[in-house]
Parts: sequence; C-alpha cells; structure tokens
Amino acid sequence: MGRHREFDIDQVLDEAMSVFWRDGYSGAAIGDVCTAMGLKPGSVYLTFGNKRGLFLAVVQRYLVQVNQPGMDKMAAQTSGVQGIRAYFEHVIDGIQNGNRRWGCLGTNAFVELSESDEDIAQIMTAHIARLTEAFEDALNRDGVENAAAWAQHLICLAQGLNVLAKIKSNAAVLPSIVETTIMALTDKADAQSPVSAC
Repeated sequence: MGRHREFDIDQVLDEAMSVFWRDGYSGAAIGDVCTAMGLKPGSVYLTFGNKRGLFLAVVQRYLVQVNQPGMDKMAAQTSGVQGIRAYFEHVIDGIQNGNRRWGCLGTNAFVELSESDEDIAQIMTAHIARLTEAFEDALNRDGVENAAAWAQHLICLAQGLNVLAKIKSNAAVLPSIVETTIMALTDKADAQSPVSAC
C-alpha cells in the first residue's frame, strides 16, 4: 500500500509555481523548489516522479489558475471587444501588481523548452489555440471582419506583453499599447453595426 499523502497538492504546486516562474525550469534548483513547497525531496519525487514531472504539473495548474480567469472575463462580456479589453486588463494587472512581473510562466516555458520537451510544446500549443479561438469568438460576437486575422494579432499582442514583462520594460505604458488595438477593434465593430434610417 502506498504512503498516505499528507499535503494539499494544489497548495504545494502553487508554492513550486512561484519558484519556477521566477527562475525558469533550468534555473530553479530542486532544493529551492522543495523548500518553497515545504517538502523533502523524497516526497516530491514520490508524488511527481522527478523535477520535469513536477514542472509539467505546475504549468498545467498555471494555465487553470492564472490564464483561465482572464479568458472567463472575456467570455462574460456581452460585447466581444469589451471582453477582449477585460482580458488584457487582467493580464496587465498581473504584470503591474502580481506574479506576471516575471512574464507568463507558460510562455517562458515554451521559449525555454519547446524544442527539447514535446509535452511542454503540446501543452502550450493547445493553450495558444484555445486562446486564439476565444479571441475569434469574441470578435465574431461583435461582427468584426477578418476575425481570424485579428485573433492572431491579439495573440501576438498578448505574447508581446509577456515578453515586455519578462524583460522588465516600463509597465506603465502597457495600457496604452492595448488601448491602441482596442480602439481599432471598436472602430471595426462600429462599422459593422446597422445604421438606423432617419
């Protein structure tokens, strides 16, 4: 019979997440990760197999805990363009006030490991596809033409913000960068709205 696990797995993943987010996969010493989790290495290896197994679990939890709320905010708005604004406000708030000051853990992992770790590549490719679809759905709600092309533009914008956060660019300018795109999308959406006859 296996040993009973005496810790909350989500809680320890959140603690490990902060170390991997700050230091990256290669830069995070397993001893530092174990200390942050409050666990001995044996317990970590017993549960996750190895450092890579732990990191995969952390990235998957990150996508649920950190990225999904922004996508939920986007879907909750009646106006697709306003939903996109809500998504980017969520991202920028994280960059200015939270852990996204280290960039996006998923993007960081993709850049660091996508060529050497097929699982990370698949996880992040699937996530980007989901986010692209969410952008496109939002744009279609407002009848924006070329929604698929605009969705790709928004993916580039999102990833660009993540990179700017990672390289410690001036976070104060990020809202104006997003607002430029939102204004263009608003014009596109307004152009598709029916005009009342006078």
